[in-house]
Amino acid sequence: MALFGNEEKKMAKEQAKLDAQAEKELKILQKFGVAGLRNPEDIASVRKIAQEMAGTGLMEFGMKMKNPEVMVPVSYQRAMVEQNFIIIRQLDELLTLLREK
Repeated sequence: MALFGNEEKKMAKEQAKLDAQAEKELKILQKFGVAGLRNPEDIASVRKIAQEMAGTGLMEFGMKMKNPEVMVPVSYQRAMVEQNFIIIRQLDELLTLLREK
């Protein structure tokens, strides 16, 4: 009996971890205004980017503490990622408008 209880706890813990990751992704997508994308391929790509961004927060914090001058290029790269999200959002809006005509 104890084996099944451990397996259920393990599965519940894994599901909680997946739910927390999905919540982080959704927050990032909402932050950049791309949570409403319609194309499934774009959604998958943006979701992958969001997953990668969700994992970089602790790494960036560590770099700030250890080597602050390294943060300048990292900040520029983050700005470029944010600009790309803006472009993705605008292209999606254009596509929606074109399809309406």
